[in-house]
Amino acid sequence: MTLPIMDLDSWTLSQSIVVFSVCALVIAIAGTRITGVVDQLADRTGLGEATAGAVLLGAATSLSGSVLSVTAAYRGHPELAVSNALGGIAVQTFFLAIADMVYRRANLEHAAASAPNMMQNGLLIGLLALLLLAPTLPDVTVWNIHPITPILLGFYFYGTRLIQGAGDNPMWYPSVTSDTRQDEPESESSLPSLSRLWTEFLVL
Repeated sequence: MTLPIMDLDSWTLSQSIVVFSVCALVIAIAGTRITGVVDQLADRTGLGEATAGAVLLGAATSLSGSVLSVTAAYRGHPELAVSNALGGIAVQTFFLAIADMVYRRANLEHAAASAPNMMQNGLLIGLLALLLLAPTLPDVTVWNIHPITPILLGFYFYGTRLIQGAGDNPMWYPSVTSDTRQDEPESESSLPSLSRLWTEFLVL
């Protein structure tokens, strides 16, 4: 028996809503858990919360967007690739406003004031400035790769290394108040093994 087009469309929409809801639930559960795992990894490895959040959480949460941008570029849709990446940054920045409303103790940026976090702000601004600069440069490429591309990669990795160094040996300290949350590592005896934490992080 052939179903009417209206019923097929309605069934497809219902299925889509169910699948979307299940995926959103999985993301909510895994996202909540991965935050705790990365916090423990930051303590176990000595990376610090700022570096671990930028590198590990940043990579994990940006993985889907990265796949989309790379796939779009590979299939010949450069505008979609760039807009997806920049849109992701804009949305993540918007979520900082939501997070600030959820964190009731104080202003979120004040509570997270640290040299590594300030340097991450500078790194992001620097990377975006390079992206804005690229279209104004001469149309020169090497094997169809713009010279700004390796500069972006190098700038990111060098900046990440500087951020980690700032956590270990900061050149300045933010004003500490009763609302500033200090990054104090847990004792290693209370933490799971490093191999277990890495495994759980990769699974999540």
